[in-house]
Amino acid sequence: MVTMAIAKQTLEDMLRRKILLILLIVALGMIALGPSVGFLSPRESSVVLRSMGLAVILIAGLLITILSGIQVIPTEVERRTIYTVLSKPVQRYEFVLGKFLGGIFTVFVMIAAMGIVFLGVLAWQERHFAPDMLKGVLLTFFQMMLLGAMAIFFSTFATPVVNFFLSFSLFIVGNMSAVTESLTSNKNPVTRILASIVHFLIPNFGNFNIQNKLIHPEVTISNETVFIVQNIVYAIIYSAVLLILAILVFDRREV
Repeated sequence: MVTMAIAKQTLEDMLRRKILLILLIVALGMIALGPSVGFLSPRESSVVLRSMGLAVILIAGLLITILSGIQVIPTEVERRTIYTVLSKPVQRYEFVLGKFLGGIFTVFVMIAAMGIVFLGVLAWQERHFAPDMLKGVLLTFFQMMLLGAMAIFFSTFATPVVNFFLSFSLFIVGNMSAVTESLTSNKNPVTRILASIVHFLIPNFGNFNIQNKLIHPEVTISNETVFIVQNIVYAIIYSAVLLILAILVFDRREV
């Protein structure tokens, strides 16, 4: 299948990029050094390790996803290799989907590596396996999948530098979804309308953050399974919409 062939090639190219490997190594090192906070009590040390591990995976995943997404299409255009690819029996939608899948496979491999090390270090520290932490790693991946789709969409018409700041800025705003949601009931009609536009148009990245529940058991979610499934479905549907828009834009682009 053409799409999977492009995805495989993209994955191989991404795994050879030094900047991504450096980010992965630094993140793995920080996670592995987590148990060094031995001056804290066992309870405090466990909380710090859990929060730091999830935070490191989130930040590293954010940078890896954005750096992957902003380059996959512009690099092909800059190198002019896209002309060779499109001169073959390759449809433009297959090219975009292949690039997206290749980038997401890269993110998956790196988040999986960080997740394995994190869970291993945590199991060693606490003397038992913590399956709840796997939920945090899983939601982080789907959060990055949504971010990757957004970066791919921007890459069809924006330069890598502009794309970087657009993706990063919208990720920050999207993590404030609780704030924008509260403003949708504001008495001021202008504030209410603007907040509604921002809340429903920009992906709600904040919905994927369940770190407080995982780190502090006293924080509860009414139905955790439904909450996780809803966010995964949300990420898949929103990513599909962004990819459709990316295909439509790229299909009309002169390259």
